[in-house]
Amino acid sequence: MQLEVRLTPNQRATRLLAFVPFFIFHFLVSTHAQPLTGRWIGVHTEWDTNSFCPLPAYMDFNPDSTWQLGLVDESEAPRTGRWGMKGRVLCLDTTHYAPELVSLQGNILRIGRVQPMLFRRFRAVPIPRETVWQRLAGQVWQSDSVQYLIAADGRVGIRNRKTGGQTVHYAEVLAMDKSAFLVIRGSSKGREGNIRAFWQVMSNEVGVIKLMGGLGSNIGIETLRWVRTFASSEPVQPTEFQLCTNCFERTRQTTFFGFGDSMAKVLDIFKLHYKSAGTHTQSGLIFVSFVINCVGEKGPVALKELDENYRNRPFDPQLTAQIKRISREQLPGSLFGKPESYDRVVSFTLRLTDGRITDLF
Repeated sequence: MQLEVRLTPNQRATRLLAFVPFFIFHFLVSTHAQPLTGRWIGVHTEWDTNSFCPLPAYMDFNPDSTWQLGLVDESEAPRTGRWGMKGRVLCLDTTHYAPELVSLQGNILRIGRVQPMLFRRFRAVPIPRETVWQRLAGQVWQSDSVQYLIAADGRVGIRNRKTGGQTVHYAEVLAMDKSAFLVIRGSSKGREGNIRAFWQVMSNEVGVIKLMGGLGSNIGIETLRWVRTFASSEPVQPTEFQLCTNCFERTRQTTFFGFGDSMAKVLDIFKLHYKSAGTHTQSGLIFVSFVINCVGEKGPVALKELDENYRNRPFDPQLTAQIKRISREQLPGSLFGKPESYDRVVSFTLRLTDGRITDLF
């Protein structure tokens, strides 16, 4: 059984400022220094081909050979230094960095190949932060797929217009270079938390707000249209299990609950509540995983079913339904350590022999 440790919001900000320079300055710049000069605004970090985390950072390459990297919310002091180009090699202070980890295409700067980061060239759009918030607060806005129910205190319910599922976060409007940025962060458990959405406000017209940011793997405009006033008596609550963080970020360290009391107790609970099907065709492995959020709530249980040769196979639905139910209802969270300020993934493997659970690891 293993528990994957996730970063807290403060660790995330520190990690961003610490590691962005490392990736930025190990890259191929096939152009001269001039196209890099100016301010770049973060779009997202690509954790997987279909998983993106907003990147609320800015990066300045100044004509006087100084550079600066900071967070838009100013939660960390910016990093500064000196930069220059020698052919295709970028020099940061006294260090020369190797090429081939960044591409510059027009106004898009892509950094890194493993979990790459995307920046776009910043264009200031002077809009007062206070004006934007006055328009948003206490109103319901929607895009083509999502509805945003924004309470006056900053809480925001994000409702999927197709499924009706809703999560709860907090909205705020930040200012940088006379421009306004709409940020949605945190969860129903509190305002503190990493960012779910990071957009620059591009226009603030009657009944319409246009936002620039990441749309999946692309950069584009998200158009919000006014729907109605949000009543102060309306509840803002999640309708389903919700993580405390908005995008999982794996650390390089994994904590293993070795093969001691916790493992034995989990196996005992399964043997107590599980009823064998008694069939010779039900042998193999079932990989079980679920998330425990920062307040100890369990998310949906996922199963991967394999035969004894580690090939995919289906098990009797009566058996898998039992395993899901026991994982969800019978395993106390205390078996997986004390509550933490971050979400955790719990995973373990059950061995079935002739329909009986014979081992857990």
